[in-house]
Amino acid sequence: MIKRLLLVLALLVSLLGYAQVPQFSSAEFDGWIYNNPTIPLDGDNILNNRIALYVVSNGTALTLTSPPFACYKGETIDMEVQWITPQWQNEGFRPDWVALTAALLDETGEVVDSVTYVPTSVSKTNNVELSLVVPCSIQRAKLRFAAWKSIVSNCGMVRRIKATSVNRADVNRDGEVSIADINAIINVILDINDDPELILRADVNDDGEVNVSDVNKVIEVIQG
Repeated sequence: MIKRLLLVLALLVSLLGYAQVPQFSSAEFDGWIYNNPTIPLDGDNILNNRIALYVVSNGTALTLTSPPFACYKGETIDMEVQWITPQWQNEGFRPDWVALTAALLDETGEVVDSVTYVPTSVSKTNNVELSLVVPCSIQRAKLRFAAWKSIVSNCGMVRRIKATSVNRADVNRDGEVSIADINAIINVILDINDDPELILRADVNDDGEVNVSDVNKVIEVIQG
């Protein structure tokens, strides 16, 4: 009975994680931390592109960090960042100045995954797509954004972050991880279902094949 209750609680945690990935915009910034004490984090400053990420003269990197949120192993966090670059046409502008890094931090502040967008071309308004993978070791995390190579204050500003999370084990995308996802994988293995999108999702461990190891990954998530 206790084991069954723990299983239900684990599933609830995974589902709650979907809804709790924090968003950032001029209308939604509660709990976010901008470590520039001279610029208050408010809607006007976000709209006026003052939430700049760069390395100041004393070597401190200005960063934008989300409030903590629930997450679960197997999740992928996809983010679209609206990244404003007023200097993009200036003489001497370097694209690597706007190399935007997103990091996933555990509860101690340690980086457990990170990804960097390195632009090949830049315009004034850039919609940057980034993805992070939640490892098995954490259940709560924060997102942190930085531009480690930028030393110019108005080179890159965050205006909006739209984040979504998908659990790789939710193969049928019904919002929960259950026996139905195992059945979906088995149907792919047995060639009962040849839907190309389902085949891609059924490769839960992303090794290029759909087999019993993917079934095992879903079982791991169900068991917590």
